[in-house]
Amino acid sequence: MNMPASPDPCPSHPHAPQPAPARPSAPMQMSVPMPGKARTTRGVLYVLGGLQSFGALGLLAVTAARGHDGEAGVRYATAGLALILAAASFILAARFATGGPGVRTGAIVLGAVVLANALLSLAMGQTMSGPGAALGALLLVNCLTKETTAWFHRPRP
Repeated sequence: MNMPASPDPCPSHPHAPQPAPARPSAPMQMSVPMPGKARTTRGVLYVLGGLQSFGALGLLAVTAARGHDGEAGVRYATAGLALILAAASFILAARFATGGPGVRTGAIVLGAVVLANALLSLAMGQTMSGPGAALGALLLVNCLTKETTAWFHRPRP
């Protein structure tokens, strides 16, 4: 009883099963590191979000301590706006590494709002708005550079 030999399982055999490629349709792409100015802007967004959060909580504490006088509504509204801007800062900073042009545009708008608010506050005599003006200007300047613009318009997988 002679049995025919089974086909050779060697990979050179034409009928042997071939392993599937790891990623058949995805081309290999090198990841592009975030430029220095974009990393700086991301850090500024985190700092700005933290400062706005602490400022809003401080304003709420002052309002609670003073009671409901004539300016309580204004302080509550200001604290609410600061919390919204803080949330926007944190969200934009978290999306900075993978975000597209919309994240950059959001950071530019946030920087413009923070800068305008700080300059208006400084014009009204509130000297505590200096750091807000500096951070808003830094956001605008760094987001508008060619290096950062090119990084946000890079091709993505």
